[in-house]
Amino acid sequence: MEEEMKLRIAKGCIVIMPMIGTLGLFIFTFVGKIIYGWGLFVIMLLLSGIINQMFFRCPHCGKSIPANATLNQKYCPLCGADLGLIDSPFSYYSKCKKNKNGQYQAYTTVGYLAFIVGTAIVLFIVVALLGFDSVFKGTGRILLLAAIALGLLIGMMCRCIVGSAAKLDKEYLYCCKIPGRWKRYAIADIREQANEHKPFYHVVRGYVMMTSQGVVAIPVATYKGGREFLKKLTEYIGEPMVDVMPEMVASKRSEESKKAEAAYKVYKDSLKEKGAK
Repeated sequence: MEEEMKLRIAKGCIVIMPMIGTLGLFIFTFVGKIIYGWGLFVIMLLLSGIINQMFFRCPHCGKSIPANATLNQKYCPLCGADLGLIDSPFSYYSKCKKNKNGQYQAYTTVGYLAFIVGTAIVLFIVVALLGFDSVFKGTGRILLLAAIALGLLIGMMCRCIVGSAAKLDKEYLYCCKIPGRWKRYAIADIREQANEHKPFYHVVRGYVMMTSQGVVAIPVATYKGGREFLKKLTEYIGEPMVDVMPEMVASKRSEESKKAEAAYKVYKDSLKEKGAK
């Protein structure tokens, strides 16, 4: 119980400190003291990182939990042990909801957040160079548009690298890795392929399935509400529900993920062998 309390306190500090730094940066920027704002921002980030490294450690394996897994982390991404932390109502990775037509929609928030943060940082730099009064005049307008364009580029790249979106109904599974480009997979086809190639859960890639179009992986573990999404998906294709743990994407360097990646390679190779016959 004492260890859980320490983790909760450390987690709170890690989350709140960058917020304080960001708020201070905003305030000092608007009062014309941006250098103090940047100083406070950097100090808060450093303190947050130090606390993460020194105190936010798994009580079971003793290893430091990665900073990008701090906010919404319930299980250790390295050993999979339950940290005893309460589920956060917010997920900076993704969300899942059911629309009025009964279709499940899972989507990433990484791209949106990267756009907001990336644009804000560039804007602060522009304000620091030109001053707040000059941002909306002449060169300032051009740099303002450039900052927004750069933020869009950063958001798009993050969306493509670590994000994805998925939709599900009783007939089709839809997957989108690149914004605006959806691929459709028939549930009947996945169900048929599952007779020969059993779907399995990959701790990094997500739920891996075979289709007539190739292998598809839906990273449902990163979705807030992803357990419900995965439960419906397995129900539709007639497969047993898998035990998803840890709740967030595991570290790619962990032994568990290395074993899962080896299984994934064998799974993909089986498709090549089938085509060669």
